[in-house]
Amino acid sequence: MNPLMVFLDAIRDHLDEHELPPASTVSVSTWSSPISVLLDVNRVAAVSSALLRWASTLDLVSASIMRTEVSGSVHLAVRGRTSCGVPIQVYGAVAFDDDLFPDLPRNIRQNLPLHTLRGWTDNEGAVA
Repeated sequence: MNPLMVFLDAIRDHLDEHELPPASTVSVSTWSSPISVLLDVNRVAAVSSALLRWASTLDLVSASIMRTEVSGSVHLAVRGRTSCGVPIQVYGAVAFDDDLFPDLPRNIRQNLPLHTLRGWTDNEGAVA
């Protein structure tokens, strides 16, 4: 079977099996990270909540954070595998905030504990 069809089937099946937050873009390729999902939210609490929802449906989950070089945004992401083993990355972008992201260097992807995402979700009223 065509590898692209395998990955398309995997994301379709995953979306059918789980009630997940809205995405603005889903990219599927036959490269090393075949499925990439861009969330359709941009507030820290909303992105964190959406990432945690996705994380709860994936195996071998890890999270990361990276401040972009030019735009001043921060990318929050989770990576994992669908139940059939296909790698997937889900990410969202939020505005950089010195108070929320102190000492976050540009263009360096760092591991992000899931409990940090939970904290940002729990403090929705306090986070932009």
